[in-house]
Amino acid sequence: MLRLSALTLALLPLIALADGSAGNPETLTERSNAKAREVLDATVAAMGGAAAIQGVTSVRLTLEGETWPRLQMTTPQAPFQSGHSKETLLLDLSGSRLRLETANSGAGFEGHNTVVLKRGEGTNYDHRARVATAVPAAQASQQQFVQYQRRLPNLILRQALERGTSLRYLGEDVLDGAPHEVVTFVMPDTQQVAVYVDAKTRLVSKYELAFTDPLAGEEASEVLFGDYVDSGGIKVPKRWEFRQAGETASRFAARVEINPAVDDAAFEVAADGYAKAQAVASELPQRVEQLGEGIYVIQNVAGQNQNTLAIAFKDFVLAVEAPGSSAGADRVIQRIKETLPGKPIRYLAMTHHHGDHIGGLRSFIAEGATVVTTPGNRAVVETMAKAPQNDRLAKSPRAQEFLFVEKGRRVVSDGDRSVEFIDVGPHPHAREMLIAYLPKERLLFQGDLFAMPNNDAPPGPPQESSRAFARFLAERKLKVDRIASVHGRTVTIEEFVQAAAPGEKAASR
Repeated sequence: MLRLSALTLALLPLIALADGSAGNPETLTERSNAKAREVLDATVAAMGGAAAIQGVTSVRLTLEGETWPRLQMTTPQAPFQSGHSKETLLLDLSGSRLRLETANSGAGFEGHNTVVLKRGEGTNYDHRARVATAVPAAQASQQQFVQYQRRLPNLILRQALERGTSLRYLGEDVLDGAPHEVVTFVMPDTQQVAVYVDAKTRLVSKYELAFTDPLAGEEASEVLFGDYVDSGGIKVPKRWEFRQAGETASRFAARVEINPAVDDAAFEVAADGYAKAQAVASELPQRVEQLGEGIYVIQNVAGQNQNTLAIAFKDFVLAVEAPGSSAGADRVIQRIKETLPGKPIRYLAMTHHHGDHIGGLRSFIAEGATVVTTPGNRAVVETMAKAPQNDRLAKSPRAQEFLFVEKGRRVVSDGDRSVEFIDVGPHPHAREMLIAYLPKERLLFQGDLFAMPNNDAPPGPPQESSRAFARFLAERKLKVDRIASVHGRTVTIEEFVQAAAPGEKAASR
């Protein structure tokens, strides 16, 4: 009779695992990864095959069409007047080089820029201002190339093939009436991407990223692809659409070249006579700028290049602008309390309805501040206050209160200090647009009417938005010495006139 020792008995489970005689059931993660790989393999085959996709060394992509940027239009509600954009992207994947030329117009602004990144160095050429600005090394890194690979489904699939361990199967969904399978993976820049694959054609219909929308809470940012054609043995889209929170933000016609010939000259820009400017710091310093007794600009605390004005009255504080997010606004509120202790923030004024200017509004409502705005913005504020966000207002709900600027002007005063809110609209950037004017201090605070660069670059030719603002100041004969801004640094009236209305004289002193 065979007898086994205690040690042998203890080792039996390990021996069984080693020879495969005991099961090792797959986990949910393993099953999800395996299913996602099946979907990816079928999609890669339909798009041209793994060898062709992995053999892409260069891409030229041109996108041109209309834009309707969410929460960046002249009015908070439709109908919206579209802008125009053209983008030409040249990617040299094997040489780690990129050239991106953009030309866009809308809402009182025009832009024409070319960005060149190559081998860890970069330059931004502003063709309107005729200035070449160095791109910080951190922004010219290889990781920065990854976001541009999301311009095309082929390059997304290439990334998915290289990062197979992060693949997961999300399930089935319906897009535009057609069944789809959805897989997700993490790209090198840490963005988690969800890819929608048409169950019939096996082509990529769209990809999604998650983001927090000021009005709708957690939402999807989507890029949709369509009208596929063959280019060098690879399927590429002719239609390209960008949506945020279900709304179309841009709709472009796409032209794609796979593996076009590239040389060094393709990454050079004719910039004779362009001024050279220093790189803008990757992290602008957080600081509190004092503009007078009890008057402060809280700079870069809500977010990069996002400022809030804080004004002390006898018994309260008035803040102007809530940019960024709820988390950023919480930091601003804390800085205001440290700078002006012992006084409640009674009012929060918003210059206009654009998302980067009201993203932190919910925190000020939670703080108990009354919202100062124009009547046309009431609905957007109420919608934002009800948005399903995980912040202070969600945890301690509070009804918003309004102080409206009607007939173009409203004054907040305690008998000693006064702030005038003046509607400069209708303006090219927003139909209703407030400025905060302190007549006694000859100081003005504004958002998006004018901005001075955060480096030594010249501002360039005046934008339509700035020209309209300069005309408004001249017509109203406002006595102003300094202009502080939501974006950019505080300037003197002389600097503003020189930049926004060359050849004109500053307002009479």
